[in-house]
Amino acid sequence: SMKNNHTYDQAKEIFNLVLNFAGYGFNRSHSVAYSIIAYKMAYLKTHYKTIFFANLLTNVIGSESKTHEYIMEAKANKIEVVKPSINESESRYIVKDNKIIYPLSNIKSIGTVVTQSIKKAKEEGPFNDIYDCFSRLYIAGIGKKTLETMIFADIFKDLCYNRSTLIYNLDSLFNYAELTKDIDPSLVMKPDIEIQPEYDNNFLLEKEKEVFGFYLSSHPTTMYKKDNPYCIPLNTVDKYFLKKIDTLILVDKIKSINTKKGDKMAFITGSDETATMEFTLFPKIYNEFSDLKKGDLLKIRGTVERRLDQLQIIVEKIKYLETGEENG
Repeated sequence: SMKNNHTYDQAKEIFNLVLNFAGYGFNRSHSVAYSIIAYKMAYLKTHYKTIFFANLLTNVIGSESKTHEYIMEAKANKIEVVKPSINESESRYIVKDNKIIYPLSNIKSIGTVVTQSIKKAKEEGPFNDIYDCFSRLYIAGIGKKTLETMIFADIFKDLCYNRSTLIYNLDSLFNYAELTKDIDPSLVMKPDIEIQPEYDNNFLLEKEKEVFGFYLSSHPTTMYKKDNPYCIPLNTVDKYFLKKIDTLILVDKIKSINTKKGDKMAFITGSDETATMEFTLFPKIYNEFSDLKKGDLLKIRGTVERRLDQLQIIVEKIKYLETGEENG
């Protein structure tokens, strides 16, 4: 640089600029490679959506937050993600009939090791009935607690018994399975199964959240949609910018802060079955709802605005869906 008649200080200043840029800049070869990958991924996501999301989800098995995020996006793309099935599910997400089948390995407390044991139990072929299923699972090393988790994940639904019935009869089915470990199953008397009415929907949803980490098949707000047909799904809120809308949400997170004047306000992260969004409660409205908590079901009226690069809803009115109490 100095040979080209630049001063030492100028050369040093330019070198430092280049050095700083090297900390985050991409050279051309990297940029071209990333651009090609991005283009190919965009093509696959557009033309082979279901397969694309199945592989995307497989890559984040073990990450509850990423799994939930990708499933929400898949649903926004009109792709159905169905609960795991004992006969069909594998250790990764698979596609069948243009639907994504949830894997056994991503059920809480199941994981890869137990999934391998289940795979071993299925080597003889699909399970014929609940007796055959429990027998082979027990022989493969599956314990009672794991079976209970699997029941609440609803993976035995194809074997014609609801979750309440299986939990009620779990002890007798497990005792039967224990006997078949050392005795030919044809010589062991099958216990009678006492049919029970299924658990109520709220209980099943909470159990579903326990075993998956989120609501997979449905969402607590869904049951209120019929009585509130004018409420806007969160994944379509962008069509109502600067307009006043009603939404139904489950409160996932609350963050309260103090304003410069010392008043309290809050930001709520809320979800429905389609998406997640932030709701802003300024001091006047938050004063009436300081008892809001995670898990509350709300109908919220507010205006769609933008904060930085994210849409949000400025809350004007709140109604508790479970009690009917209304404020704002």
